[in-house]
Amino acid sequence: MNEPHTRGLALLRAGHEHEAASYLREAVCLSPDDARARYHLALAHRLRGELTEARAELLAALELEPTLAPACAQLGSLALVAGELQEAMSWLSRALATHPGHRISRYQLGVALRFAGHRTEAISLLRSSLEPGSGALPPVLAQRVRGQLADAVNDLALGARPLAQCAAPLVTELLEEQAPPSEEAPLPESDGERESRVATPLEAAHLLAGARSILALTGSGISVGSGLATRKELWQRWDRDAAVSVFKFREAPEVLWEVIADFLGEGQHRPNAAHLALAECPDLLGIVTQNVDGLHQEAHREVHGEPAPMPPVVELHGTLLETRCHDCNTRPGRTAGSYVGTTTPRPPRCERCNGPLRPDVVLFGERVAPERMSQALELVRRCDALLVVGTAMDVAPASELPRIARANGVPVVELKRTASRLSRSLDTVLVPGEADAVLPELIQALRRMR
Repeated sequence: MNEPHTRGLALLRAGHEHEAASYLREAVCLSPDDARARYHLALAHRLRGELTEARAELLAALELEPTLAPACAQLGSLALVAGELQEAMSWLSRALATHPGHRISRYQLGVALRFAGHRTEAISLLRSSLEPGSGALPPVLAQRVRGQLADAVNDLALGARPLAQCAAPLVTELLEEQAPPSEEAPLPESDGERESRVATPLEAAHLLAGARSILALTGSGISVGSGLATRKELWQRWDRDAAVSVFKFREAPEVLWEVIADFLGEGQHRPNAAHLALAECPDLLGIVTQNVDGLHQEAHREVHGEPAPMPPVVELHGTLLETRCHDCNTRPGRTAGSYVGTTTPRPPRCERCNGPLRPDVVLFGERVAPERMSQALELVRRCDALLVVGTAMDVAPASELPRIARANGVPVVELKRTASRLSRSLDTVLVPGEADAVLPELIQALRRMR
């Protein structure tokens, strides 16, 4: 491995795809017959939404090393992104023919088979991808597979179904990261269907009364009371997750800005009663949020004042309060909202390279920054109670965090109108209702018990 390859791979693992691609291109120029350098360059291309370039590098890698199973798996994943199930299954079957123990190929083929209508075969492959030993899946990915396995077991619908572009497995699953021996992913509670225990806010407060490190995991439902649209509402008007995918942004960047304008609507958005209540939660270890609105930080300032130290807020999916150039990564120092409702053409353009500007958020097809994911996992490991507020828990990797918490024996309390997909395979406690109604009641009761 030449020096640019080494540096490029390190940057790729650290989440710096733009810089990684430059070094990996140099590595390929220096060693054009290095299949692994081409494979890693393909990963960088895919993370940037450059699917044509990614496919070309993968095919070149396989010309050089026909038995490179990860390259076959990546081509299968690209086919899944394009909705080409038969092509995906062909590439993934080839990967397993050359490397039968390749767990990621088993997992991805299981996903493809499920959408193709082969439920029994899909369940078998998903289960076999969880086998321990050499080549075992990393812990977070293993939890994701367990969630998908529970979904497959409980989904009795027959026949094929459309594969949403963003249902394809994430590219981070192909970085050849192995689970450390000391971090064997625990066994799931169950593959079969379970039921959440329903509780009132007061009953949930009694359950949390002994907790001294409460972690909150929040989604769009907590911001409904602030006038922001939920993902479900947006997808009634847009092409679901594909509208905010990195692939769509490469083709038509103006669509993302139109979705942002729809999401923000008109007027200012202030923290609602749920944000403010959470800011007063006793023994709050931190907040891991899928939201990009910055309202948790604003709520803390409103409740405690500007100088007061705040528990960590991990914004898994980034923030609309910052923007950057997709091509050169320059940051203009403006919020996404400052470009909406103005005469600025969409997309706004970078003053340095004229590339399209975008909010500093994670689009579908991209990955959560590794440092943010590490922070979130550390908080999950340290918490002794997990509050899940206003989220359907159907977007990875956030959807795996409650599974890790439960595997550590931590109680999981959901605040949502109806139980999320977690309840299919985890023991959870559901407090039904809107976040801005039930969370203040729960927190008030909890404060009285301290």
